[in-house]
Amino acid sequence: MKELLVKLRETVASRLDQRNGDDAPGTVRASVVDVRARTMKSGGYRWVLLVTALAALYYALLASDRYVTEAQLYVKSTKGSAPTVPELSLLTGGSSQAQDALLLQSYILSADMLRILDEKIGLKAHFSGRDWDFWSRLEADPTEEEFLDYYRNTLSLSINAESAILTIQGEGYTPEFSQAFVQAVLEESDRFINGVNQAIAKQEIAFVEAELGRARGQVDDVRARMLAFQNENQILSPEATGAAIQSVVNQLEGELVRLQTEQKTLASYLNDTAPQLVDVNTRIDSVKAQLAEERAKISSQDTQSINEVYADFKELELELKFATDMYKAALTGLEQARVESYHKMKHLVVLQSPGLPDEALKPRKLYNLATLFVVLSLAYGIVTMILATIREHRDV
Repeated sequence: MKELLVKLRETVASRLDQRNGDDAPGTVRASVVDVRARTMKSGGYRWVLLVTALAALYYALLASDRYVTEAQLYVKSTKGSAPTVPELSLLTGGSSQAQDALLLQSYILSADMLRILDEKIGLKAHFSGRDWDFWSRLEADPTEEEFLDYYRNTLSLSINAESAILTIQGEGYTPEFSQAFVQAVLEESDRFINGVNQAIAKQEIAFVEAELGRARGQVDDVRARMLAFQNENQILSPEATGAAIQSVVNQLEGELVRLQTEQKTLASYLNDTAPQLVDVNTRIDSVKAQLAEERAKISSQDTQSINEVYADFKELELELKFATDMYKAALTGLEQARVESYHKMKHLVVLQSPGLPDEALKPRKLYNLATLFVVLSLAYGIVTMILATIREHRDV
């Protein structure tokens, strides 16, 4: 601090010398030296000592001890762990465990977590107790913002960038409360992770189940239309019916050829009125009529033919096959979603459980007193030197 004040004094004096000109370059510098001597002899510095002494009395007589409990945890994924090489995690876009730790850190410091902890272990009642010193304790009736700020000051969170380990340090005026404080944070953190897992799994599975239900509905609809089509046309399978009709047509055509051959043979030596020839002609007419009727079933202009029925039935079959394939795909997707949801599950691994502290780590009395003394001395010296230098400059 002494060296800093000397440098500051010389800098100010040099600038004032430059403003006054080169005719008396050492006048102001000498004045500053005299001012420094008078300043060190003045009683203003006693205020620095007085404030430091009051702070020492506060820490010695009034300040309440605060105990610190530490715990370490790690958010592990079921699917696998993060890359063990830090450079590899950078190439792959960062560790998912680190992102999970950041998410958990945000939740721990949230107002929701504070509300749960206050209901569970009574944070407000503990930190606003009359047994603790007025400076460090919480107000008796704080606002939500004040309570949240105080809560965040009593809970320290840090994340290791490489291992994604989250370290939690909680304070309390008693060893038992600091341990219960951190233990409650761990329990609620585990509940939060499990809740997130269940919410994500439910959303994914609910979506796939909805798709499965939609696919099942399409299958049932096509089957109902196909059944109605079969009942309306009184056929089981248009393809089988068409094949049967075609077989009958082929048989009738063969019978017609045989009868026509027999007719020609009989007509070569019998007259047209011969009973045998008349019988053959009658049978030929009967076969032709039946053949025409069967052919009409296959293709008819007046009524729906078997070909049209077959075409409509094939279209329904294609719809049923497509709907069935979609249903199978949705069923497979449901199983995959269940497996994937399991792989995405996170687990809270506690690496260090909260223990019962043996001694109070806060407040850091000697460190705080030393810091206060140095800061006050530095501020006093800077302000005093600036004011004194300006005053001497006016006198010159």
